[in-house]
Amino acid sequence: MRILCLQHVPFEGPAALADWAQTRGHTIRCHPLYENTPPPGLESFDFLLIMGGPMNIYEDAKYPWLATEKTLIRAAIDAGKYLLGICLGAQLIADALGATVAKGAQTEIGWFPIGPTPECPTWCRLPGSLPVMHWHGDRFEIPKGATRIAASEACDHQGFAYGERVLAWQCHLEATPESLAALTAACGDELTGGRYVMTAERLLAEPAETYAAMQKALFDILDRMTAALEVIDWGRTDYGDAFARQKARVDQRRSGNCPDALIFTEHAPVYTMGLRKGAEQNLIWAPQDCAARGIAVVQSNRGGDITYHGPGQIVGYPILSLSHRRDLHAYLRDLEEVVIRTLATYGLNSARREGKTGIWLDNERKIAAIGVAVRSWVSYHGFALNVCPDMSHFSGIVPCGIIDGSVTSLANELNKNVDIAEVKTRLAVEFKRIFANTVE
Repeated sequence: MRILCLQHVPFEGPAALADWAQTRGHTIRCHPLYENTPPPGLESFDFLLIMGGPMNIYEDAKYPWLATEKTLIRAAIDAGKYLLGICLGAQLIADALGATVAKGAQTEIGWFPIGPTPECPTWCRLPGSLPVMHWHGDRFEIPKGATRIAASEACDHQGFAYGERVLAWQCHLEATPESLAALTAACGDELTGGRYVMTAERLLAEPAETYAAMQKALFDILDRMTAALEVIDWGRTDYGDAFARQKARVDQRRSGNCPDALIFTEHAPVYTMGLRKGAEQNLIWAPQDCAARGIAVVQSNRGGDITYHGPGQIVGYPILSLSHRRDLHAYLRDLEEVVIRTLATYGLNSARREGKTGIWLDNERKIAAIGVAVRSWVSYHGFALNVCPDMSHFSGIVPCGIIDGSVTSLANELNKNVDIAEVKTRLAVEFKRIFANTVE
């Protein structure tokens, strides 16, 4: 993953965050905004790290680059990038999300404990009360749609999460002895006394164990925030059992107890009817005829009409948090793109068909069906790609209610046997390229 670090002053760099990036195999590039050079564009990074600084967010006249930075932050949020703001960086994220930033009731400079709020999501929860480093006089309000995640005695707004890709900390969990020494040397004139203001001597005397515990908490949160997409193969499943497992995984994803996943399976023969009105009318064979052929008939809560699943057809169930994008139509287009790109690796030029979901060849032959659902902006159901199924089973239905087209498979189009495991591998590669910020 490519990390762009925005620095407001030379003495507030990524500190321990550089270690996190290096040990996780990410690249980090620091951009000195204070040199008044425009930052790189959205296409150049996957993760935007916004550091602290002694200025406040409203000093645009004194620091003209602030306006450009604010525009980039808002665009990065809208683009679904990962963002982490530290102190001033957190305040800039709050401002980009429409929240107020103003002088706090207390200046807080020193080592004071913070703790998680009751509403803090599992993925960004601190391990109880944790002494951390503070250096701030301003305080942000919690933006609309964000969740307050931490508080201290002096400041009840120590952090917030916006969805699962935007994280803001008022405090400095990234601090190291070296970064704190540099900050103290540059801003020591702010240590003017007060209930929550330590002396320079006391600031710099904090034991190494405190830094280690603080950084571990931060690293664990960032690991959960950026957890790699899991690719899971359930093998052959009964449709009902697979649906129950999907629901369980959705509940885990909603609570932050597992990362995003792409789940593959091949179902035992089954006709599933979606929520489209009249879907049951497109079942041609009588129930007893279906049973005689070993094909179950079930009602599904996905979108769309009636379709067939069976051995030789890859069903993909993406269980993804969409809270950072909240655009179901864009999600559907991305799912279609995964299949289109995969088929292109086999030399097939497939495409969408206007007014119809799924993937088509020559606008006539449907090779993949798509039907999705979301719960609390976590996706389930997904796509079905015909690799080498028993095509006669499609004769028992009007697939997806379509009367002006036919159904095909990868094996039929290539006129040869196709390794279904290889197709899954190619699907996973394309899926990660689109959904997991994979840089090739």
